Amino acid sequence: MENYYFSDLSMYCIAISGIAMILLPVLVFIVWKVKTHSPVKPVIIGAVTFFLFAIVLKLPLAYLLYQDNNSAAQQISSNPWLYYLVGGLLAGVFEESGRFIAFKTLLKINKKKNTAISYAIGHGGFESMYIGFSMFSILSVAIVINSGHISELTSGLSTDQIALFEDQLSQYSSITVITALLSVLERCCAMIFHTAMSIFVFRAVNDKKKLWLYPTAILCHAAFDFIIVFTKFGLPLTALELIFVFYSLAMLIIAYRHVYKSYNTESADIKK
Repeated sequence: MENYYFSDLSMYCIAISGIAMILLPVLVFIVWKVKTHSPVKPVIIGAVTFFLFAIVLKLPLAYLLYQDNNSAAQQISSNPWLYYLVGGLLAGVFEESGRFIAFKTLLKINKKKNTAISYAIGHGGFESMYIGFSMFSILSVAIVINSGHISELTSGLSTDQIALFEDQLSQYSSITVITALLSVLERCCAMIFHTAMSIFVFRAVNDKKKLWLYPTAILCHAAFDFIIVFTKFGLPLTALELIFVFYSLAMLIIAYRHVYKSYNTESADIKK
């Protein structure tokens, strides 16, 4: 393996971006709670649903398709287009299905449209905090590497796993203030996007005529994650984040104007 070293600046940037990703959903939740006085239940259910569907249920299948020693995994891993397409579809199917099931069961009596946004804060907020805390795991790895014990981290790993580990080290060891800010911007875009998708799926559950919004959310989610593939063909990180900004804002505008505003709460069976 190459000799990697994390500068003080890189380590500070990793730590600050991690803190920002953790605080972002907390601040959003506080502002939303103060302004709307919405119940906390949908936020909690959103967080739990993300953990269950995006981590507990999705990761075993993702392992089989990406890391397991089988022909399908090898083919997917060797083709960037297929790699990100499968990843996007996995995220779309599991996360949007989780949303659908949550709105259909645990939140079935919560018919007010604010429920969609509250759920999104929990769903996207948990993801942001999960990634934020993982930044501190990376920071601990950086400390081990700087102390010259990188071999302890790679012992027992396969050649492919070591290659993936090196790729991640290359990214994080060269992190700058700009890339740290861009990573936080990406989390902001993700939370905006999750809000739009939650509105789509909430309407699909509560309006039979709009059931098509559920598969639409899956495809939109898959497309959001698939965009990353273009970085493998020279797309700069800044350009990628700009695409995320425009895409997430466009989805939110569409969701708000054509789905959220037109939802008739008076006709819903709301139990107070």
